Amino acid sequence: MDRPPQEIKKTQTQKAELTRQRIQDSAMELFASKGYERTTMRDIAALAECSPGLAYRYFSSKEDLVLAIYQLLVHNLEEQVRAIPTKTLAERFEQITLAHFALMAPYRETLAALFGAALNPRSSVAVFGEQVAHIRRKSRSIIAVVATGAKDAPHEKQMSDVATILYALHLIMVLFWLQDRSEGQTITRSALAFVRDALAMLRPMLRIPPISTMLARAASILGPMFGNDTLPEK
Repeated sequence: MDRPPQEIKKTQTQKAELTRQRIQDSAMELFASKGYERTTMRDIAALAECSPGLAYRYFSSKEDLVLAIYQLLVHNLEEQVRAIPTKTLAERFEQITLAHFALMAPYRETLAALFGAALNPRSSVAVFGEQVAHIRRKSRSIIAVVATGAKDAPHEKQMSDVATILYALHLIMVLFWLQDRSEGQTITRSALAFVRDALAMLRPMLRIPPISTMLARAASILGPMFGNDTLPEK
């Protein structure tokens, strides 16, 4: 008996998803072992046991594969935000950053191999590049949720500026973590604890006009690079 069209379509979709995942997994393995620059789409297709043509059907380039990795991590981070309890802004920042470290841990060597390209402004996978702008905006919105959900959440008028500064700090911590070769990344964890304590100390000062003005000024400078490219002129 012939299978129903819906069942056939479901099977084809599942097979396509498995193929896509196999290609992505192969890319991450090769980026980690061979290096991003030396890895080709043909190498990725060979490890995934598919033809180069099939690999290109799912990903137009190896840059497209890197963007898919970025998007996966951001999607997983968004899921983590819901699990963070209502605590202070400083504590919630520390917790979402630690959660991000845990999510990235299985891909750490791959991401470390991408470090050079990620910081090269001419690269299409540069973390501050135009092709990654939508991912930065999404990441900043996640950090904004961290801030708005805090029991000492900043005033609504300051929220956009605070989200920009926190996202900048968060991304700096991520880049630091990728390069930290201390056992268990203890140096990064110490640095994160320092940032947490500094945020806890500075949070009450946001109501002081000169501090609020400096916050807005810093956010206007960092905004275009850290996910807020629609800032009004100050």
